[in-house]
Amino acid sequence: MKKILSLAALCLVFFAAFIPSAEAEFKKTKIAVLDFQLQGVKDSTDMGKIVAEWLITALVKEGRFDVIERRLLEKVLEEQKIGVSGIVDEGSASKLGKVLGAKIVITGSVMQYQNVMEVNARIIEVESGSIIAAENVRSTSSIKLEDLVVQMADKIIRDFPLEGYIVQREGDKVLVDLGKRTGVKPGMKFIVYKEGRVIKHPKTGEVLDIERIETGTIEIKDVKGKTSDGMIVNEDEPNAISSGQLVKSNIELVPQETSPSAGRDYDIQETPVTDSDLASQLASVNASIEELKQLKNSGNPAWKGKNKEIDRRLDILEKRYRRSPDIYLSRARAMEAIDKLPHAEKYIHKALSVQRHYPGAYALKGDMYYRDGMKPSPVYSRKKDLKLAIDGYASAVASSSDKDFQAAMYLKMGNACADLDGDKQKARDFWQKAVNVAPSSEGGRLAKQKM
Repeated sequence: MKKILSLAALCLVFFAAFIPSAEAEFKKTKIAVLDFQLQGVKDSTDMGKIVAEWLITALVKEGRFDVIERRLLEKVLEEQKIGVSGIVDEGSASKLGKVLGAKIVITGSVMQYQNVMEVNARIIEVESGSIIAAENVRSTSSIKLEDLVVQMADKIIRDFPLEGYIVQREGDKVLVDLGKRTGVKPGMKFIVYKEGRVIKHPKTGEVLDIERIETGTIEIKDVKGKTSDGMIVNEDEPNAISSGQLVKSNIELVPQETSPSAGRDYDIQETPVTDSDLASQLASVNASIEELKQLKNSGNPAWKGKNKEIDRRLDILEKRYRRSPDIYLSRARAMEAIDKLPHAEKYIHKALSVQRHYPGAYALKGDMYYRDGMKPSPVYSRKKDLKLAIDGYASAVASSSDKDFQAAMYLKMGNACADLDGDKQKARDFWQKAVNVAPSSEGGRLAKQKM
């Protein structure tokens, strides 16, 4: 009898280990946002507090953060007999975070000099007391400070990508274990990974990491409380995406609710470069990339030296202009020039992780696969190239409000269908869209000729 009871108890313990508990569910990252310090800002003595409030509002709207209330923060600061302005280093910020029970503390500054407004933020991990990320946004235009703070919030959000798992797959549809309560929204895109080899320390044998192998991309279509329905956008090979694989939101494209002035800043056309020095240097690099492409296509071994030269020049620029989407796009062009399309795609994803609404990045993706499909020996099949090219051009249309640009993308979609698949009817449908969107534009005019 005792053996039976012991066995029953053991079974209960075993099954209990597999019953989902509240503690196993998704937990939002707990964040404390301190008042921003002011340097050269004369508008208001309370501006540092106002900026912190704007940032808190933007982070709370995202849905994936648990932001400590202002009243609790002020109460703890009073008890600790320190003012917000006294939190100037990561050590004191980390101590305050531990008292508040926060995992992350965000501090920052607002600087104004001449006609330039700049917002800086430091993201401090409480446990280690170290800065894990630093973000910066600036403007030389008349953009509102509140809009700059919203841009800053977007950058901070990307430093905390959502991670979950595919629960099931049926055809091209997938179900993921992330929903409204984690901040998922329709339109978000997730990269899908499968686990590869286990990386161990050569001396101690400690497991340091597990290799992640990209299998494709999904886009969220419908969001529920704890789960979301998605569609497979692309995958490396048939059935590469399966249940149990990791999804990560570092290339998300989410429709934003922005003010008119913020909308102008997000509605970026072919190139968002604002720094004239960077623009001129990238123009020179891109010209060298064209030379690289010609050398590679002609079989001239000098392409290897040219490729190294371009890589060094981009390394120098990247150190000066941290996380520039334009530099990432130049790297993508260089990778395409030497037929490394998966690497080029990853740099396009990096550009989009920095600048969400960047039509030029999506257009490059479309051009890249269109050009590959037109080669005598493409890297991918023409069918796959067509699908990826159309996906890139369609995303470019969705991220821009410029009618001439949209017409140019519809023209290219039609051309891709005609050249890569021979589907004249589908090509005419896209050309008609180009004419409908902007009949007097260059894209609309050329599309009408092809019809």
